[in-house]
Amino acid sequence: MQRVGLAAFTLPFTLALTLAASGCAHRRAIPDDDAAIPDDALVLEVDNHNWSDVLIWIQHDGQRSRFITVNAAKSTTEPIPAYMVSSDGTLSLIAHRIGGGNDYYYSPKVSVRTGYTVRFTLEDNLQRSSVGVW
Repeated sequence: MQRVGLAAFTLPFTLALTLAASGCAHRRAIPDDDAAIPDDALVLEVDNHNWSDVLIWIQHDGQRSRFITVNAAKSTTEPIPAYMVSSDGTLSLIAHRIGGGNDYYYSPKVSVRTGYTVRFTLEDNLQRSSVGVW
């Protein structure tokens, strides 16, 4: 029986390990949020003053669509897709604090169109939250 040296296994093993590690390690460019949103888009700006993550839904044409999650004490800006605007050009926002039981905020209907910005400010007590459009 022939004895195979350790070096015969080390080189292929090292090569395979290096290839596997290099395949998993890649760099992704960090997207520039301002460049990703066109100037004429309908935009939702959310400023979360709540200590919890908050789920945001958009109510349109009688249905509710989950839109985004905003992390605690953070802000975000997202374009609103055209299909999330009612046929009459309105929408409502609904906020729910994750782990908040029945703690919801229902905004009044707001009239929107492309190029508008909807500003949604979430307070620690969701009932004091506000929506503005410009």
